[in-house]
Amino acid sequence: MTIPSSSIAIIGGAISGCTVAAELIRAGHNVTVYERSQGRLEERGVGLTMRIPTLEELKNRDLIDYDFPYVPVWSRTYARPWLDKPSNDWPWDVYWKEPVAIHAAHWGVLYRNLRKRVPDAVYKQGVEIVNLVQSNDATVEVIMVDGSRESYDLVISADGYDSVGRRELFPDADQQLTNYFSWRGMIEEVDVPRPEIFEEDIVFFGYEGGHGFIYFVPSLEYGDGSGKRRLNWAFQEIITDKKVPGVPPDNDGNVQARTAPGAATPEQISYCRKYAREVFPSYFADIVDLTEQPFTQPIRDIGVPGYVSGRICLMGDAAIYARPHVGAGANKALEDALDFSDAFSEHNDIDSALRAWEERRNPLGQDLLELGRSLGKHIVTDTPDWYTLNQSNMTDWWDKVVENHFWFWTEDVANWHPTGGR
Repeated sequence: MTIPSSSIAIIGGAISGCTVAAELIRAGHNVTVYERSQGRLEERGVGLTMRIPTLEELKNRDLIDYDFPYVPVWSRTYARPWLDKPSNDWPWDVYWKEPVAIHAAHWGVLYRNLRKRVPDAVYKQGVEIVNLVQSNDATVEVIMVDGSRESYDLVISADGYDSVGRRELFPDADQQLTNYFSWRGMIEEVDVPRPEIFEEDIVFFGYEGGHGFIYFVPSLEYGDGSGKRRLNWAFQEIITDKKVPGVPPDNDGNVQARTAPGAATPEQISYCRKYAREVFPSYFADIVDLTEQPFTQPIRDIGVPGYVSGRICLMGDAAIYARPHVGAGANKALEDALDFSDAFSEHNDIDSALRAWEERRNPLGQDLLELGRSLGKHIVTDTPDWYTLNQSNMTDWWDKVVENHFWFWTEDVANWHPTGGR
């Protein structure tokens, strides 16, 4: 089956936008990508985790280079500060470990690979779309900030959290603000003391009112070679009854909706380092101290009832915007785009393809949204007493947290872990 060549506008030229653009161009469609930012996008992102089958599919479709750099992760560890330090020199008390099967990557490297598959002639950078108007003749008019207009057979809104497509389709979308945010940062591997601690592992740290992690990702410049990676870290902080510099609460005690992610100010950096020293093992606090430029990220989510209305569809974070605890935002965006391409190849008209794609992707997005909310509750706002947990009861507790939800970190273990998780 083949859909006749169609004019398609893609709003947002990042992960899902570039992926679906490359696929649709190869299928013979007339594609235009609108990216509102003017800077170098590859310098914006940090670490991310990917499903192994998704990464392999990207290679098979020549959407990323065959030698695309990644760091394999085969386990995750939960740790806490020692109460009674034993004679060994391990920097923290490990109380739970389980197998996972994921690859850690650098957002900027992924974007750079995808972007070079999209011809410059169709990639309109620095062009902001402010409105979409659907017509009765199955076309959509795209209105730019300068007032100019273009009509298309289909518009794919892949423009992230602040999506113009979502505002058009679902102006009352279900947004949940939270009373916490994340501190994030990276340092070069050469600056990491005892880097072998993190080989093929993600280390998590729970504390009262928060949660943190550390893992290796490839560097933007040097790839995944040993000694040339970056250590990616993040942790959450609840702002209730606190005065966190630059993160004021709203009247409900949540991080204000207008709060945007960005580089931490000198005052915030000083605060972040002091707070890390209070709640983490000294090793983690040392990593935070070594980070020259941390940044802040408000934590919130947005749900929508569907992905498609007429000839406008939502993709990636423009559709379901889940909390980052699930570690699946980029992977969801990639799979949304790959599945969209598949739906277009399986049907002979646009509307049938859109219906089939939405039926497959919407339930998965809704599940991811609910999983993110469950994780936020249990690992940030309503944490257990981490010192009462051990290998046995932590497994029982975690199974209840993720009950009935699909989480690819562990779901792929049987098929992709080197030992099958044994």
